Amino acid sequence: MAGGVCPFTLTRELLYHTFLTGVVLLLVVTQGILLDVYILSNDHTAIKNYFWLIPDFLLIFAFVAAMSSGYKSCKHERSSKENPKRSDAGHRRGKVPIHVKMLGLYSLPVFVWLAYSGLLVAKVVIIFKSEIPNKISTSDALSPQLLKIVLSLTFVIFALLVEGQTMTEANSERKRYIQSLSHGTAFEILDSVTFLSLIIQPESKLVLPLHLENAVIAFSSMNFIFPAIALVKLSRSNYGHSPLCLVSSITYKMCHLWLINFTYFVIRIYLLAGISLSVSPFIVKNLYHIFSIMKSVWVDFKQLRLVMGDYFDKRRRVYTATEATGGASLNTGNSSNDWTSVSDKFEEIDLKHDA
Repeated sequence: MAGGVCPFTLTRELLYHTFLTGVVLLLVVTQGILLDVYILSNDHTAIKNYFWLIPDFLLIFAFVAAMSSGYKSCKHERSSKENPKRSDAGHRRGKVPIHVKMLGLYSLPVFVWLAYSGLLVAKVVIIFKSEIPNKISTSDALSPQLLKIVLSLTFVIFALLVEGQTMTEANSERKRYIQSLSHGTAFEILDSVTFLSLIIQPESKLVLPLHLENAVIAFSSMNFIFPAIALVKLSRSNYGHSPLCLVSSITYKMCHLWLINFTYFVIRIYLLAGISLSVSPFIVKNLYHIFSIMKSVWVDFKQLRLVMGDYFDKRRRVYTATEATGGASLNTGNSSNDWTSVSDKFEEIDLKHDA
């Protein structure tokens, strides 16, 4: 505060984002510290185990930056609604950075999630490869049940991170789309936490072979990283403002189809049929998602075929027109107005369809 003047305006939007930021930081710090405690419970004399606190501390600044970026985006969105001409003019000025072209306007949460999920996966691998869940009793304070709850906080952190990136109207189509993607991703993370329970012996009452145990850890860890693809989808569509990119949509769906739902389903069927192990009800979810994702991807591929066919058809017509009028050849067509116009049109419809 300078000269008795508040440097910012206290609004309901600012209070809401401040509250979201506080909750996100509380969950990130709580999850990080508890996972560190699990690692230290195995060997508290090793100095290297205390260094896990350093990246946990740095993540605080990363999430603050991501939530602050979301607040600025909300302010820009509100000002663009109040004065669209001024917003459009400011948006056209300047060169667009390469990361914005690839990841969209909201790219910072993508990098923050990659850093957060990378640290989370590293801790999960250490905890489960060290057999820490099998060394503690269900009656201890650091029980296997608490470990699953701590890992389940990941989906809450993801949902709040998405919530803090944009301003949506209540009961709008855009808000329903963002919520459905967040809830679907949260459901997948819960499935991964349940999948990890297969290698917790006090719960499963089973000692899995080493290769199967490694597969469970690997595919479960992937599902903690995949929400970054969902953030790329949201960023490239400006969180529902622009058409979706078919490439990121198909990539997201194919990853969840083959690397998550199909793999989880096969391993659970193997344990059910080969070992007669009581499996999770999530096996029904895996089966349903296999068919629903395949249907959705088929529709996306048909749309992609139409977009590519339309592009090459326009490109062929431009080439034919330049040859008929004796204009620039194909090798020099990049400098012609017609060729530039078709390229611009392709940039506008490049692998996109309505949400």
